[in-house]
Amino acid sequence: MTRELVSVVVPVYFNAESLPRLAERLRKVAEAADHDVEVLFVDDGSGDDSWARIEEIARAWPAARGVRLTRNFGSQMAIVAGLAEAKGAAAAVLSADLQEPPELLPDMVAAWRRGATAVLAVRRSRPEGLATRAAAGLYYRSMRRLAFSQMPAGGFDCFLIGRPAIDFLVEAREVHTSLPGLLLWGGFPTSLVPYDRVAREEGGSRWTFAKKLKYFLDAVISFSYAPLRWMSVAGAGLALLAFAYAVFLVAYKVIHGQPIQGWTSLMVALAFFSGVQLLSLGVLGEYLWRTLDAARARKGFLVREKTEGR
Repeated sequence: MTRELVSVVVPVYFNAESLPRLAERLRKVAEAADHDVEVLFVDDGSGDDSWARIEEIARAWPAARGVRLTRNFGSQMAIVAGLAEAKGAAAAVLSADLQEPPELLPDMVAAWRRGATAVLAVRRSRPEGLATRAAAGLYYRSMRRLAFSQMPAGGFDCFLIGRPAIDFLVEAREVHTSLPGLLLWGGFPTSLVPYDRVAREEGGSRWTFAKKLKYFLDAVISFSYAPLRWMSVAGAGLALLAFAYAVFLVAYKVIHGQPIQGWTSLMVALAFFSGVQLLSLGVLGEYLWRTLDAARARKGFLVREKTEGR
C-alpha cells in the first residue's frame, strides 16, 4: 500500500541559527510518522548563512529540499513558492524559528485525515511582551469584525492544507494578501489544533512594525470594503454638519445683522476638513494601488536556484 506524502513548507529569513535544530526535530517527527514527509525550506532573500545551512541539510537528508528566491518577497510569497513545489497530498506550513513546534504535525495530519481540508494551529498563549500581545489581539479582533467572523481569537500562522486548498493558494496569484485570510475566504472544511507558542531561543525577529502595519493593511484591503464605507459615512456626516453650520451662520446674520467673526475657528475647520479629505484620498489610493498591481499580474516571487531533489 502506497504511503501518503505530506509536504512541510518552511519560509526562511535570517534563520541560519535555528535551521539545524529545526531540521533535526522535523527528521524525528518524519521517522515516527506513518506517512512519508518532504520538507521544503524556502530562503526568502536572507542575508546570512541560511542558504548554506539549507544546502547542508538537503545533502544530509534526502527528504529535504531547498528553494532560494532572488530577493526578499515576504513570508506570504515564500510560502506560496514552497506550496508550488510541494508534491504531497497535504502540505503544512511551519515557521523556521521553532516558535511553532514541529511536533504539531502528527495532530494536524490526523485532523486532515478525519476530513478537514484546512487544519489551523491556533495559539492558546504567546510569550511576547504586553505590547506585542495587545497589538496581535487588536489585529485579530479587527479581522473578525471587518472580514472574517470565523477567524480564531488567537489567530494562526501555522496550518496544514489538503491538495484542493494548496492548488487554490498557488493559483490565486494575489501578491498583497493574507494567506490565512484566503483560507478562511475559501470556506474549506476546517479543524482547529490548539498549541502554546514558545519563546524564540535563537536569532531575532525581523517582523518589524512597518511589516506588521503593511500586513494589516493588505489583509483589510484584500478582504473588506469597510474603509470605503467609513469614508462614505464620514463624508455624509461632515457634509450634514457643514450644512447645519451654514444655516446657523445665515440665521445669525439675518437675526443680528452681522456675520460671526472668528478667523481661528475658520482655520481649524479648514484644516480638519482638509485632513479628512487627504485621509480619504489615501484610503482610495491604497485600494487603487492594489487594483493596479493585480491588473499587471506580475509573479509574486522569482526562484533563483534549488537544491537537488530526491
